[in-house]
Amino acid sequence: MKNTAVALSPEANAMLERIASIWPPIIRQGRRGRILRMLDLLAQSRKTKKADTQLVIEAARMVVPKSYDPLFHMFEDMEGFKKRMLEPFVSEEAYTSIPVRVRRWPHKTPRKKPPACPAKRIVAFCASPRAHGNTDLLVDEALRGAHDAGALTEKIMLHKLHMDFCIGCRKCKDPGFEKICVIRDDMEAVYQKILDADSLIIGFPIYTGRECAQLSTFLDRWDGYERYMLKSCLEPGRTAMVIGTWGYPCIDTYDHVIENIISILNLHKVEAVEALSACGFEGLRHGLDEKRKGVIARHPKELKKAYAAGRALALR
Repeated sequence: MKNTAVALSPEANAMLERIASIWPPIIRQGRRGRILRMLDLLAQSRKTKKADTQLVIEAARMVVPKSYDPLFHMFEDMEGFKKRMLEPFVSEEAYTSIPVRVRRWPHKTPRKKPPACPAKRIVAFCASPRAHGNTDLLVDEALRGAHDAGALTEKIMLHKLHMDFCIGCRKCKDPGFEKICVIRDDMEAVYQKILDADSLIIGFPIYTGRECAQLSTFLDRWDGYERYMLKSCLEPGRTAMVIGTWGYPCIDTYDHVIENIISILNLHKVEAVEALSACGFEGLRHGLDEKRKGVIARHPKELKKAYAAGRALALR
């Protein structure tokens, strides 16, 4: 093709066009161009002047978010994809065989808390509306680990709050404005809980390739902490743990969403020192057992990772 230095076989060119066709025309050319530029770089590193379909797929994977994993899995093995994704919706055996996994992100060994140090105050915010679901159970296990390490813990279910949307009035940026936000709702008390906390736990499910609506609204309301002339109500020093869960059975498919939440917290001077990815919550009962509880409860070895992370958070 004229836009790339590497030659594409007819099959590779067909794959490129198949991948590009998933995007609407208004962005298709830009995405195709990025893939071709990456294809050139890959070809140079492999010392080849001809690209096959696998190299095209590899280049495409490198320029789009990991949330495109299902698409590439379909391209690579449609029959295998259908078997893995559809059978758990019709077969109890397939549903209970879904690999449920929890990954604790790279972490440092926590510092031991000096005996004279006051107990840490840790507040957890669960953004899942499903009580006793997988996100909720992982948050509970992290809090149990923190409590056992001596922390004072509290959990808040975001869907139970009267929490309105940010209205963009920007009153919080006015000089001399004394409140955090003009909206009178349950966030008034939550703002103070965050200010009083040493550490936070943020747990959320992913339904549509991004954080759920409850967490998005919650973090939008944090803008009230940012004040006139780039000053902030939040001083550095708070730490956090982020827990993200999803149905697709690949443990890193939505890591970029977790990274985005970590970045938002960092903008507010809250450093995430622990993070968990958890996957495999899909099928007949969408990650729940016959009693409507998260299937993660059947995987104690995976739950232990949340306990260890919560304990480490309390000891940092």
